[in-house]
Amino acid sequence: MLLFGPFRFDAERLVLYSGQSQQLLRPKVLQLLAYFLTHPNQVIKRETLLSALWQHGEYREAALTQSINELRQALGDNAQSPMYIRTLPQQGYQWICEVHAEKCTKKRAKQIGVALSVVAVLLFSMDKIHAIWPLSSSEQTQQKPALLILPLQNDTGVEANAWWGYAIESELKTQLQNHYQLKPKSQAPELLKLSKEKQPHTLVLTLKPRQQRFVLQASLDGRTIDVIVEQLGHNFSDIATSVLLALEVTSDHENKIAAPVKDLSDYYRGLQALNEYGPELAKSYFEAALVRVPEHLPSQLELAQVAWQQGDVTQAKARFDKITLGDAPDGLQARYHLYKGTFEKALGEFEAALNSAELGLRAAQQSQQIELIASAYQLQADIYWHTLQWQDYTLAMNAAYALIGSRSFAYSEAQRSFYLANPPATGPQDKKHLNLVQSKKVLNQAIDYYRQLSSNLELASSLFAYGQNYLVPVNEGEQSLLEALEIVADSGNEYFKMQVLTYLGFFYIQIHQGEKALYYLEQVKIYESFLPAIEQLQLLKAMAWMDIGLVKNDQNALDNARRQYHQLLEIDYISPLTRANTQLMLAWIGIKLGELEAAQTLTEQALLEYQRFELFDVAIYAEYTKMYIHLRQGQPEQALALADSDNSDAHLMLFYTSAAAQMINNVALAADTKTKLSALRNSDDLLQQLDEFTRLVGHTDKNILDLLDAPYSVYCQSKWILE
Repeated sequence: MLLFGPFRFDAERLVLYSGQSQQLLRPKVLQLLAYFLTHPNQVIKRETLLSALWQHGEYREAALTQSINELRQALGDNAQSPMYIRTLPQQGYQWICEVHAEKCTKKRAKQIGVALSVVAVLLFSMDKIHAIWPLSSSEQTQQKPALLILPLQNDTGVEANAWWGYAIESELKTQLQNHYQLKPKSQAPELLKLSKEKQPHTLVLTLKPRQQRFVLQASLDGRTIDVIVEQLGHNFSDIATSVLLALEVTSDHENKIAAPVKDLSDYYRGLQALNEYGPELAKSYFEAALVRVPEHLPSQLELAQVAWQQGDVTQAKARFDKITLGDAPDGLQARYHLYKGTFEKALGEFEAALNSAELGLRAAQQSQQIELIASAYQLQADIYWHTLQWQDYTLAMNAAYALIGSRSFAYSEAQRSFYLANPPATGPQDKKHLNLVQSKKVLNQAIDYYRQLSSNLELASSLFAYGQNYLVPVNEGEQSLLEALEIVADSGNEYFKMQVLTYLGFFYIQIHQGEKALYYLEQVKIYESFLPAIEQLQLLKAMAWMDIGLVKNDQNALDNARRQYHQLLEIDYISPLTRANTQLMLAWIGIKLGELEAAQTLTEQALLEYQRFELFDVAIYAEYTKMYIHLRQGQPEQALALADSDNSDAHLMLFYTSAAAQMINNVALAADTKTKLSALRNSDDLLQQLDEFTRLVGHTDKNILDLLDAPYSVYCQSKWILE
């Protein structure tokens, strides 16, 4: 037994104790601790730990960072003032706490020495570790059989009876959570597509009528049983117990202490309404539940969430403040902090939202519910995105990916894919982390699955995300977005409706249909407290007017756009990114009107902001805008000085580079960049312009103006498939 601080670590069984209590940690985290304890005071490189513990896998770096964080949390350690694990920038980590072997007989001491040697050696061959070491209780917990409880199929012919499925599912989860790794039903679309041998155990529930009574049919692993249900009241706890007994499933029903029965039927009706119809209908059920059971925290929490989704910020704050968690279950505490954090994020209160996300993450980890943990990481990623903290964003997003796979990208990333209204969809680092191909597949599965159910809001979320995936053809994406809007229009979820309408505006700007963009943007009703959404809406409205002005050569539209851009720059709360985007948009209007010097100043201001926040994917827009201005001013050398050979997929960067090379008779460079341009999709028009440009003798300003597309000609370098 190894001793450090107030902890004891069983090096043979990989079990950590604090006092007499065992600390439940993932096997990888325990293996990481074992490695540190066998190498105290040594500087250990990240690559050494990766080679020892994560020999394979695309997200090894994120997995190591996450495990370090979990270990620190379990030990109560702080990265800024560490007691156990010190981070050495550019070097690695160092275990700085003294480690002692527990006093024992010589024989036992020898065994500990052997065990430590085994730990050190076997950490480098983890694939064989379980053949040598017995499983710790923590590892056994991790190896619980996976179980997916599917939504109840209501065959009673009475739609109103569907609420009962939410109740029986909740009770089954309560009785099974200590014995199974319960898969969240939101993963059902992906899990059910797996091969039979890879699918989890699946519990299928069907409610049928029978002679003025009901029969609950349950199927698991090829076995089917029927349980008679006299009436659909609040007796679902006893019925869940009967189902598990009949299926001979290990559960907590034998040790279950009878609790006072409370009528929570309205709460479950509210959950059904929330998923299938939206908050407008659900609100009345949750209110009714509180009339029956005033202290019911889940109903209080759902009403707080519903309030802000409907735009009542004052009531939402009051409801959140009124909730007293006390000794509420960890899962409920996690939901409270995540709901509250999402609300704070919508208000632009990012510091408070980040604190709520951290509290939610801690509670979620205590609850050991994978979906809640992933949601906490995704909320953190959302906040880091808004605050331009890219490294933290990448780590949080990768942690979510490690837990729930591509679905983390499919939903979260899609809603950040505004190019100039937000940074590019992949962020400034590691584009490979955004797997649009896999996300598209996941969303397709989700759409098919939710179409078969009555989960309209979940269907709308999937359709909304699918319509934002850049691999989806434009006409297909358009239909997906419009269907999502149709579903949410009467749901009462005003915030979701605002998100869909706003993105539709951006969508039509991308394909140069400014009037249609304005049609949807004008329908957006944002409550004044939602500052980030207001900022985004104002920018998009100005972009829509600019699109009309550029496409139709409409001076009034350009004047309107310019006026709105200047109004946006005068707002106190404008984010640095929106400021930079607005400056670049004003520069494009200046180019259109021939105001090159003013356009150059604005472009340089935008470029400095992009570079300051490491927004290199967005900075390219400003860089090729400066190139164009130099070409217009007859300065091809200055334009070439800005050319970036690494940006081989930027249409206009290659286009302007080839044109500038021709102007100084650099035939080789002109040909090379033209070849790279020809390899890109949607480049035919630009290639034709270059061919005509090449045939001209003498490249005057008039020729350049007539032949070369300006930077605003391909907003955001859209690579959508125009089908």
